[in-house]
Amino acid sequence: MKYSFHIQLGVLAAGLLGACSGPDKPADQPTTKPAAIVTTTQAKPEAAPAPPPAAPADTAAAGFDISQVPVANPKLGGFPYFSLLDGYQKGDPKGNMMSTSAKDYLKDVAFDRYEFFDGTKLIPVDGRLMTTKAVGDGASFYQVQKTYEKLVHDLGGVTVWEGNMEEFQNRKLQMQEKRHRGNYSIWSAEKAGVYVVRTPDREVWVEVYEPYENKNGYWLTVVERKALPMTAKLMPAEEMKKALDANGHVAVYLNFDTDQATLRPDAAQGIGEIVKLLQQDPALRLTVEGHTDNTGAFTRNQQLSQQRAATVVAALTAQGIAAERLQPKGLGQTKPLADNSTEEGKAKNRRVELVKR
Repeated sequence: MKYSFHIQLGVLAAGLLGACSGPDKPADQPTTKPAAIVTTTQAKPEAAPAPPPAAPADTAAAGFDISQVPVANPKLGGFPYFSLLDGYQKGDPKGNMMSTSAKDYLKDVAFDRYEFFDGTKLIPVDGRLMTTKAVGDGASFYQVQKTYEKLVHDLGGVTVWEGNMEEFQNRKLQMQEKRHRGNYSIWSAEKAGVYVVRTPDREVWVEVYEPYENKNGYWLTVVERKALPMTAKLMPAEEMKKALDANGHVAVYLNFDTDQATLRPDAAQGIGEIVKLLQQDPALRLTVEGHTDNTGAFTRNQQLSQQRAATVVAALTAQGIAAERLQPKGLGQTKPLADNSTEEGKAKNRRVELVKR
Protein backbone atom coordinates (compact mmCIF):
# COMPACT_ATOMS: atom_id res chain seq x y z
CA MET A 1 0.00 0.00 0.00
CA LYS A 2 2.87 2.39 0.80
CA TYR A 3 4.49 1.50 -2.54
CA SER A 4 1.36 2.51 -4.40
CA PHE A 5 1.24 5.79 -2.53
CA HIS A 6 4.86 6.66 -3.49
CA ILE A 7 4.17 5.99 -7.15
CA GLN A 8 1.17 8.29 -7.12
CA LEU A 9 3.26 11.07 -5.53
CA GLY A 10 5.95 10.61 -8.14
CA VAL A 11 3.51 10.89 -10.98
CA LEU A 12 1.98 13.98 -9.46
CA ALA A 13 5.40 15.63 -9.00
CA ALA A 14 6.41 14.87 -12.57
CA GLY A 15 3.22 16.42 -13.79
CA LEU A 16 3.86 19.56 -11.80
CA LEU A 17 7.43 19.88 -13.07
CA GLY A 18 6.27 19.43 -16.61
CA ALA A 19 3.71 22.15 -16.16
CA CYS A 20 6.32 24.56 -14.79
CA SER A 21 8.80 23.95 -17.60
CA GLY A 22 6.30 24.12 -20.45
CA PRO A 23 5.68 27.29 -22.48
CA ASP A 24 3.06 29.74 -21.36
CA LYS A 25 -0.42 29.20 -22.86
CA PRO A 26 -1.82 31.92 -25.07
CA ALA A 27 -4.21 34.20 -23.20
CA ASP A 28 -7.19 33.15 -25.30
CA GLN A 29 -6.64 29.40 -24.92
CA PRO A 30 -9.19 27.91 -22.52
CA THR A 31 -7.81 26.36 -19.41
CA THR A 32 -9.02 23.01 -18.20
CA LYS A 33 -10.69 22.71 -14.83
CA PRO A 34 -8.55 21.13 -12.11
CA ALA A 35 -9.51 17.57 -11.29
CA ALA A 36 -11.18 16.89 -8.02
CA ILE A 37 -8.78 16.07 -5.20
CA VAL A 38 -8.83 12.39 -4.30
CA THR A 39 -7.78 11.30 -0.85
CA THR A 40 -5.94 7.99 -0.87
CA THR A 41 -7.00 5.67 1.91
CA GLN A 42 -6.65 2.02 2.66
CA ALA A 43 -8.86 0.00 0.36
CA LYS A 44 -12.05 -1.28 1.88
CA PRO A 45 -14.19 -4.13 0.67
CA GLU A 46 -16.80 -2.86 -1.73
CA ALA A 47 -20.19 -2.52 -0.14
CA ALA A 48 -23.20 -4.01 -1.84
CA PRO A 49 -24.82 -1.48 -4.16
CA ALA A 50 -27.59 0.45 -2.51
CA PRO A 51 -31.05 -0.52 -3.67
CA PRO A 52 -32.61 1.94 -6.09
CA PRO A 53 -34.78 4.55 -4.40
CA ALA A 54 -38.43 3.75 -4.20
CA ALA A 55 -40.38 5.08 -7.12
CA PRO A 56 -42.03 8.35 -6.18
CA ALA A 57 -45.78 8.42 -5.92
CA ASP A 58 -47.52 9.19 -9.17
CA THR A 59 -48.08 12.83 -8.47
CA ALA A 60 -49.36 13.34 -11.98
CA ALA A 61 -52.22 10.96 -11.28
CA ALA A 62 -53.10 12.99 -8.20
CA GLY A 63 -53.83 16.06 -10.31
CA PHE A 64 -55.62 19.04 -8.82
CA ASP A 65 -56.13 19.24 -5.05
CA ILE A 66 -58.77 21.70 -3.85
CA SER A 67 -57.31 21.67 -0.34
CA GLN A 68 -54.22 23.45 -1.70
CA VAL A 69 -56.24 26.37 -3.07
CA PRO A 70 -56.05 29.52 -0.91
CA VAL A 71 -59.27 30.54 0.79
CA ALA A 72 -60.51 33.86 -0.57
CA ASN A 73 -63.13 36.30 0.71
CA PRO A 74 -64.63 37.80 -2.44
CA LYS A 75 -67.92 39.63 -2.67
CA LEU A 76 -70.07 37.23 -4.65
CA GLY A 77 -73.38 38.24 -6.13
CA GLY A 78 -76.24 35.87 -6.80
CA PHE A 79 -75.91 32.41 -8.29
CA PRO A 80 -74.66 31.60 -10.96
CA TYR A 81 -72.30 34.55 -10.35
CA PHE A 82 -71.03 34.88 -13.95
CA SER A 83 -72.74 36.33 -17.03
CA LEU A 84 -72.22 35.50 -20.69
CA LEU A 85 -69.80 37.46 -22.87
CA ASP A 86 -71.18 40.65 -24.38
CA GLY A 87 -73.02 39.91 -27.61
CA TYR A 88 -73.93 36.36 -26.59
CA GLN A 89 -77.41 35.18 -25.70
CA LYS A 90 -78.74 32.27 -23.71
CA GLY A 91 -79.66 29.37 -25.98
CA ASP A 92 -83.32 28.45 -26.22
CA PRO A 93 -83.96 24.80 -25.27
CA LYS A 94 -86.94 24.85 -27.66
CA GLY A 95 -84.73 25.68 -30.63
CA ASN A 96 -82.80 23.36 -32.90
CA MET A 97 -79.32 24.49 -31.92
CA MET A 98 -78.59 21.43 -29.77
CA SER A 99 -79.45 17.78 -29.28
CA THR A 100 -82.49 16.69 -27.29
CA SER A 101 -80.32 15.16 -24.57
CA ALA A 102 -78.30 18.37 -24.22
CA LYS A 103 -81.48 20.43 -23.82
CA ASP A 104 -82.29 18.50 -20.66
CA TYR A 105 -79.34 20.13 -18.90
CA LEU A 106 -80.16 23.79 -19.56
CA LYS A 107 -81.57 24.30 -16.11
CA ASP A 108 -80.84 25.71 -12.69
CA VAL A 109 -80.87 22.53 -10.60
CA ALA A 110 -81.02 22.64 -6.81
CA PHE A 111 -78.76 19.61 -6.44
CA ASP A 112 -76.89 17.49 -8.97
CA ARG A 113 -73.44 16.14 -9.77
CA TYR A 114 -71.05 17.41 -12.42
CA GLU A 115 -67.66 15.96 -13.32
CA PHE A 116 -64.81 18.38 -14.01
CA PHE A 117 -61.65 17.24 -15.84
CA ASP A 118 -58.46 18.55 -14.24
CA GLY A 119 -56.03 17.29 -16.89
CA THR A 120 -55.45 13.95 -15.16
CA LYS A 121 -58.71 12.79 -13.61
CA LEU A 122 -62.40 13.58 -13.18
CA ILE A 123 -63.47 15.50 -10.08
CA PRO A 124 -67.16 14.97 -9.19
CA VAL A 125 -68.72 18.01 -7.53
CA ASP A 126 -72.19 17.86 -5.94
CA GLY A 127 -74.31 20.94 -5.40
CA ARG A 128 -76.40 23.57 -7.10
CA LEU A 129 -75.78 23.39 -10.83
CA MET A 130 -76.57 25.60 -13.77
CA THR A 131 -75.56 25.08 -17.40
CA THR A 132 -76.09 27.75 -20.05
CA LYS A 133 -75.58 27.55 -23.79
CA ALA A 134 -74.09 30.86 -24.95
CA VAL A 135 -75.08 31.51 -28.56
CA GLY A 136 -73.20 34.04 -30.64
CA ASP A 137 -69.92 34.67 -32.41
CA GLY A 138 -67.12 37.17 -32.51
CA ALA A 139 -65.00 35.70 -29.72
CA SER A 140 -62.48 32.91 -30.09
CA PHE A 141 -62.71 30.16 -27.53
CA TYR A 142 -59.30 31.26 -26.26
CA GLN A 143 -60.87 34.64 -25.47
CA VAL A 144 -63.72 32.84 -23.69
CA GLN A 145 -61.24 30.89 -21.57
CA LYS A 146 -59.19 33.92 -20.65
CA THR A 147 -62.25 36.02 -19.85
CA TYR A 148 -63.58 33.58 -17.27
CA GLU A 149 -60.09 32.84 -16.00
CA LYS A 150 -59.61 36.53 -15.21
CA LEU A 151 -63.04 36.78 -13.59
CA VAL A 152 -62.22 33.85 -11.33
CA HIS A 153 -58.70 35.05 -10.57
CA ASP A 154 -60.02 38.49 -9.65
CA LEU A 155 -62.18 36.75 -7.04
CA GLY A 156 -59.13 35.00 -5.58
CA GLY A 157 -59.69 31.74 -7.44
CA VAL A 158 -57.38 29.62 -9.55
CA THR A 159 -57.22 27.83 -12.88
CA VAL A 160 -57.73 24.09 -12.55
CA TRP A 161 -57.01 23.22 -16.17
CA GLU A 162 -57.24 24.55 -19.72
CA GLY A 163 -56.75 22.68 -22.97
CA ASN A 164 -58.32 20.27 -25.42
CA MET A 165 -59.76 16.89 -24.52
CA GLU A 166 -57.01 14.82 -26.13
CA GLU A 167 -55.54 14.09 -22.70
CA PHE A 168 -58.97 12.96 -21.52
CA GLN A 169 -59.09 10.48 -24.40
CA ASN A 170 -55.51 9.34 -23.84
CA ARG A 171 -56.32 8.46 -20.24
CA LYS A 172 -59.39 6.48 -21.39
CA LEU A 173 -61.62 8.19 -18.85
CA GLN A 174 -65.40 7.83 -18.87
CA MET A 175 -67.86 10.39 -17.57
CA GLN A 176 -70.97 9.16 -15.84
CA GLU A 177 -72.85 11.84 -17.78
CA LYS A 178 -71.28 13.62 -20.75
CA ARG A 179 -74.25 15.99 -20.82
CA HIS A 180 -73.54 18.61 -23.50
CA ARG A 181 -69.92 17.47 -23.91
CA GLY A 182 -70.24 15.41 -27.09
CA ASN A 183 -73.47 13.87 -28.35
CA TYR A 184 -71.94 10.42 -28.85
CA SER A 185 -68.34 10.69 -27.69
CA ILE A 186 -65.92 13.34 -26.56
CA TRP A 187 -63.57 14.38 -29.36
CA SER A 188 -59.93 15.20 -28.73
CA ALA A 189 -60.40 18.54 -30.53
CA GLU A 190 -63.02 19.73 -28.05
CA LYS A 191 -61.75 22.43 -25.69
CA ALA A 192 -62.43 23.39 -22.10
CA GLY A 193 -61.36 25.61 -19.25
CA VAL A 194 -61.99 24.78 -15.59
CA TYR A 195 -61.66 27.27 -12.72
CA VAL A 196 -62.59 27.36 -9.03
CA VAL A 197 -63.04 29.88 -6.23
CA ARG A 198 -62.71 28.62 -2.66
CA THR A 199 -64.28 30.69 0.12
CA PRO A 200 -64.71 29.96 3.83
CA ASP A 201 -68.20 28.53 3.26
CA ARG A 202 -68.32 27.31 -0.34
CA GLU A 203 -66.57 26.27 -3.53
CA VAL A 204 -67.67 27.70 -6.86
CA TRP A 205 -66.57 25.62 -9.86
CA VAL A 206 -66.73 27.03 -13.39
CA GLU A 207 -66.33 25.29 -16.74
CA VAL A 208 -66.42 26.74 -20.24
CA TYR A 209 -66.65 24.17 -23.02
CA GLU A 210 -66.54 24.17 -26.82
CA PRO A 211 -67.95 20.99 -28.40
CA TYR A 212 -66.43 19.85 -31.67
CA GLU A 213 -69.65 20.03 -33.69
CA ASN A 214 -70.85 23.40 -32.40
CA LYS A 215 -68.70 26.48 -32.95
CA ASN A 216 -71.36 29.18 -32.68
CA GLY A 217 -70.83 29.77 -28.99
CA TYR A 218 -69.81 27.95 -25.85
CA TRP A 219 -71.27 26.20 -22.82
CA LEU A 220 -70.96 27.72 -19.34
CA THR A 221 -71.46 25.48 -16.30
CA VAL A 222 -71.33 26.72 -12.70
CA VAL A 223 -71.56 24.42 -9.67
CA GLU A 224 -71.70 25.65 -6.10
CA ARG A 225 -70.69 22.72 -3.93
CA LYS A 226 -73.10 21.99 -1.08
CA ALA A 227 -74.52 19.12 0.92
CA LEU A 228 -77.58 17.20 -0.20
CA PRO A 229 -80.78 18.94 0.95
CA MET A 230 -82.97 16.27 2.51
CA THR A 231 -86.44 16.51 0.98
CA ALA A 232 -87.64 13.04 2.00
CA LYS A 233 -87.68 11.11 5.23
CA LEU A 234 -87.18 7.46 5.97
CA MET A 235 -90.37 5.41 6.05
CA PRO A 236 -90.33 2.86 8.88
CA ALA A 237 -91.37 -0.75 8.27
CA GLU A 238 -94.68 -0.24 10.08
CA GLU A 239 -95.74 2.54 7.68
CA MET A 240 -94.63 0.50 4.67
CA LYS A 241 -96.88 -2.35 5.83
CA LYS A 242 -99.87 -0.02 6.26
CA ALA A 243 -99.40 1.36 2.74
CA LEU A 244 -99.03 -2.12 1.26
CA ASP A 245 -102.15 -3.35 3.03
CA ALA A 246 -104.14 -0.32 1.90
CA ASN A 247 -102.84 0.23 -1.65
CA GLY A 248 -100.83 -2.84 -2.59
CA HIS A 249 -97.71 -0.74 -3.22
CA VAL A 250 -95.50 1.80 -1.49
CA ALA A 251 -92.84 4.22 -2.79
CA VAL A 252 -89.46 4.14 -1.08
CA TYR A 253 -86.77 6.75 -1.69
CA LEU A 254 -83.24 5.36 -1.70
CA ASN A 255 -80.26 7.38 -2.89
CA PHE A 256 -78.13 6.03 -5.76
CA ASP A 257 -75.00 7.48 -7.33
CA THR A 258 -75.90 9.71 -10.28
CA ASP A 259 -76.67 7.66 -13.41
CA GLN A 260 -75.48 4.52 -11.61
CA ALA A 261 -77.07 1.52 -9.92
CA THR A 262 -74.85 1.86 -6.85
CA LEU A 263 -76.62 2.57 -3.57
CA ARG A 264 -75.15 5.40 -1.55
CA PRO A 265 -74.17 4.71 2.07
CA ASP A 266 -77.15 6.67 3.40
CA ALA A 267 -79.50 4.12 1.77
CA ALA A 268 -78.48 1.44 4.28
CA GLN A 269 -81.10 2.48 6.82
CA GLY A 270 -83.89 2.30 4.24
CA ILE A 271 -82.76 -1.16 3.16
CA GLY A 272 -82.82 -2.16 6.82
CA GLU A 273 -86.46 -1.10 7.15
CA ILE A 274 -87.44 -3.17 4.09
CA VAL A 275 -85.64 -6.16 5.60
CA LYS A 276 -87.59 -5.64 8.82
CA LEU A 277 -90.84 -5.48 6.84
CA LEU A 278 -90.11 -8.80 5.16
CA GLN A 279 -88.95 -10.45 8.37
CA GLN A 280 -92.15 -9.46 10.17
CA ASP A 281 -94.30 -11.02 7.42
CA PRO A 282 -92.62 -14.22 6.13
CA ALA A 283 -95.41 -14.77 3.59
CA LEU A 284 -94.93 -11.38 1.94
CA ARG A 285 -93.63 -11.45 -1.63
CA LEU A 286 -92.72 -8.27 -3.47
CA THR A 287 -91.99 -6.94 -6.92
CA VAL A 288 -89.25 -4.35 -6.51
CA GLU A 289 -89.81 -1.70 -9.18
CA GLY A 290 -87.22 0.84 -10.27
CA HIS A 291 -88.42 4.23 -11.56
CA THR A 292 -86.55 7.23 -13.00
CA ASP A 293 -87.38 10.76 -14.10
CA ASN A 294 -87.30 11.64 -17.80
CA THR A 295 -83.76 13.05 -17.87
CA GLY A 296 -81.67 11.39 -20.56
CA ALA A 297 -82.51 8.74 -23.14
CA PHE A 298 -85.59 6.55 -22.73
CA THR A 299 -83.69 3.29 -23.27
CA ARG A 300 -80.99 4.31 -20.80
CA ASN A 301 -83.59 5.09 -18.14
CA GLN A 302 -85.24 1.71 -18.72
CA GLN A 303 -81.91 -0.04 -18.31
CA LEU A 304 -80.93 2.02 -15.26
CA SER A 305 -84.22 1.36 -13.48
CA GLN A 306 -83.85 -2.40 -14.00
CA GLN A 307 -80.29 -2.29 -12.65
CA ARG A 308 -81.34 -0.29 -9.60
CA ALA A 309 -84.20 -2.67 -8.84
CA ALA A 310 -81.75 -5.57 -9.08
CA THR A 311 -79.36 -3.74 -6.74
CA VAL A 312 -82.08 -3.39 -4.10
CA VAL A 313 -82.98 -7.08 -4.41
CA ALA A 314 -79.31 -8.00 -4.02
CA ALA A 315 -79.03 -5.80 -0.91
CA LEU A 316 -82.06 -7.52 0.63
CA THR A 317 -80.94 -11.07 -0.15
CA ALA A 318 -77.52 -10.22 1.28
CA GLN A 319 -79.29 -9.71 4.61
CA GLY A 320 -81.01 -13.09 4.56
CA ILE A 321 -84.20 -12.48 2.59
CA ALA A 322 -84.97 -15.41 0.26
CA ALA A 323 -84.49 -14.48 -3.39
CA GLU A 324 -87.74 -16.18 -4.46
CA ARG A 325 -89.70 -13.62 -2.44
CA LEU A 326 -88.40 -10.76 -4.57
CA GLN A 327 -88.70 -9.88 -8.26
CA PRO A 328 -86.81 -6.87 -9.72
CA LYS A 329 -88.52 -4.91 -12.48
CA GLY A 330 -87.40 -1.73 -14.25
CA LEU A 331 -90.05 0.67 -15.52
CA GLY A 332 -87.84 3.64 -16.37
CA GLN A 333 -89.74 6.89 -16.85
CA THR A 334 -93.04 5.27 -17.87
CA LYS A 335 -94.94 5.75 -14.59
CA PRO A 336 -94.23 9.22 -13.16
CA LEU A 337 -95.92 10.30 -9.95
CA ALA A 338 -95.40 14.00 -10.63
CA ASP A 339 -94.64 16.51 -13.37
CA ASN A 340 -91.10 16.05 -14.69
CA SER A 341 -90.86 19.73 -15.63
CA THR A 342 -89.83 20.68 -12.07
CA GLU A 343 -86.96 19.45 -9.93
CA GLU A 344 -89.38 18.61 -7.13
CA GLY A 345 -91.40 16.46 -9.52
CA LYS A 346 -88.32 14.70 -10.81
CA ALA A 347 -87.17 13.95 -7.27
CA LYS A 348 -90.54 12.36 -6.55
CA ASN A 349 -90.36 10.24 -9.69
CA ARG A 350 -86.91 8.83 -8.89
CA ARG A 351 -88.00 6.05 -6.58
CA VAL A 352 -88.22 2.36 -5.78
CA GLU A 353 -91.70 0.91 -5.39
CA LEU A 354 -92.52 -2.22 -3.43
CA VAL A 355 -95.54 -3.97 -4.94
CA LYS A 356 -97.37 -6.90 -3.36
CA ARG A 357 -97.44 -10.11 -5.40
